[in-house]
Amino acid sequence: MATLVQTLHARIDAHPALAAMADLNSRAERKLHAELEKGRKWTGDLAVSFYERFGISAKNLEHIHRALKGKISAVVEGARARLETVDAKIGSKKATIAKADRKLAKARKAITRELGKKRGPDEAKLNEARKDQKKLKAALHQHRRRLAILEHQRSETLRQIDHPTLCFGSRELFNAQHHLEENRYPDHAAWLREWQTVRSSQFFVEGDAREGGNQFVKASAREDGLFDLEIRLPKALAHLAERTSRSGGKDIASITLRGVTFPYGADVLRQAVEDGRPLSFRFLRDGSSWRLFVMLAREFGAASVRGFRNGSLGVDLNADHVAATLVSPDGNPLHSWRIPLVTQGKTCEQRLDAVRQAAAAVARIAVDFQVPVVAEHLDFAKKKAELESCKGRRYARMLSSFAYSQFNKALERACIRRSVHLVRVNPAYTSLIGSVKFARRYGLSVHAAAALSIARRGMGMSEGLPQTPEVTLGSGEHVTLERPARNARRHVWSSWRELARGRNAVLAERARTRSNARSRHPSQPLHRVGRDAGTGLAPSGGWRWKSSRADVGLAA
Repeated sequence: MATLVQTLHARIDAHPALAAMADLNSRAERKLHAELEKGRKWTGDLAVSFYERFGISAKNLEHIHRALKGKISAVVEGARARLETVDAKIGSKKATIAKADRKLAKARKAITRELGKKRGPDEAKLNEARKDQKKLKAALHQHRRRLAILEHQRSETLRQIDHPTLCFGSRELFNAQHHLEENRYPDHAAWLREWQTVRSSQFFVEGDAREGGNQFVKASAREDGLFDLEIRLPKALAHLAERTSRSGGKDIASITLRGVTFPYGADVLRQAVEDGRPLSFRFLRDGSSWRLFVMLAREFGAASVRGFRNGSLGVDLNADHVAATLVSPDGNPLHSWRIPLVTQGKTCEQRLDAVRQAAAAVARIAVDFQVPVVAEHLDFAKKKAELESCKGRRYARMLSSFAYSQFNKALERACIRRSVHLVRVNPAYTSLIGSVKFARRYGLSVHAAAALSIARRGMGMSEGLPQTPEVTLGSGEHVTLERPARNARRHVWSSWRELARGRNAVLAERARTRSNARSRHPSQPLHRVGRDAGTGLAPSGGWRWKSSRADVGLAA
């Protein structure tokens, strides 16, 4: 059995009591935070002072305290996640600086060597070396500036972990008061009105199974499919009540919201109300109306298929789509899908919806073929930090808007809902294995081939190198690499690591050749190239301009 927290949403009309409750709860939460920041402890005397000052019950104050602790925990967890990202960026930047230092030292040696020639320096080479030195110095200076910025961010992140701070209403809106005209406020009073509204725009009521689901908000299902919500008001807001009843020797003031419609999940909520399960409610002001979020825990059955007797479904996550490949029990591909997942340039809600749709599509395919899903266990913070250094700024910007962790969670939730077994595997060299072993062999794209290698790894199949490793480049060209010597005492991934180095050399030389081709004179002819004896690389077609340098067998 697996348990998920499901959230249902509805839109309700504005009511004076809702705004008053949001204001009361927010003021109590801010005051409680201030008292705790002064060093006071969560004890009985502090709670009693709040009962008298704000006119709220002990249970209501407990909800406010838990909500405050949740916000502080979220700040700390977010800071820890940022710390991992910043540490990865610092490590990558230090490696870049070390590489730039070596290049600069090499350029200096070239200048010294030219100046030390007995016949006098070659002015052309000397000027070229000095030009390279100047460029390297400028680039190195920028790298070190960026490293200093990252180290400052790290210190600030550590401070946030040790001493978390909260800004009720958002820091962006708080800073807007210093630039009223730029933010379209006629005066400071207009900003202050919005600031106070935003700071008191929501309140949360936690569920309790011992109180029939919730002590302060009672939901009841009607025969027409709608719901009525009876909201119990605190003592301080009793004057806003629509009716007053007596229970347990106390007067209970309440209001009723009638005819609440839930577009999705109404049947789930109806069953939860009948069973008396705990329901938590969040009320959020949205312009002239309010949005209602109902959270309840749901239990789902265990995965129906856990083994690989029917094969598996490998999933490869990419910048603009998800590649899924269905694999037979003997490890051969049966079918592949390309599920669109474009998140760049979209709002947070649009990205989240796209991610959930893609995850649901993967789970549906697994249900149709009765196979488990095999996906990579990715360290997204590390991957995002290394994007710029490994694939360039353009690719990093394209992926920066991608909801990595959201897809991770969405895939897990989609598989739980449909009772699909999800297997996580190490992502090491899966893309390279797919490109070298399966892309050309089965006529698959490099992404579908990567999904195939992921599925095979989850099934525990062989990952040995082929006799003639052939890399498929992004342009469709094929380059044959020299097969590393196999050492039986080492893991097979060590051979793939050596092969990855050869591929990186191919890509670097390909980029250099293209750069030279763009700068060549139109009268220089293009020639086909063959295998190079020194590198063991050979293309399967393509053209490049003839160069005096050693041919590395790349297609431009």
